[in-house]
Amino acid sequence: MAISESLIMQKMSGHLGKELVFKQYGSKTVVTKYPDMSKRVLSEKQLRINEIMSEANHYAKGILANEELRNAAQVRLNTTRKKLYTALIKEYFKNTLVEEKSPLI
Repeated sequence: MAISESLIMQKMSGHLGKELVFKQYGSKTVVTKYPDMSKRVLSEKQLRINEIMSEANHYAKGILANEELRNAAQVRLNTTRKKLYTALIKEYFKNTLVEEKSPLI
């Protein structure tokens, strides 16, 4: 891990390929290697949340693709067009978790 205070590295964050990661801690930039996530094991709850998120994404994109459904959802959720996708994801999660009656989160 390298710490840099140079002007070139100032305010730099993100990653470079899958090799280096740039992080900001206060006024310093920290450079680390990209994490190896290949051996991680997800719990049942994490796998279920990933599955629900995938379904929610498909649901929201389907509604956004249809103008009539999009307008109806915008009125139903009382939100702006910019925030409609997020509101649809939230609605899907809420309905799914209520149906299952098991608090996964």
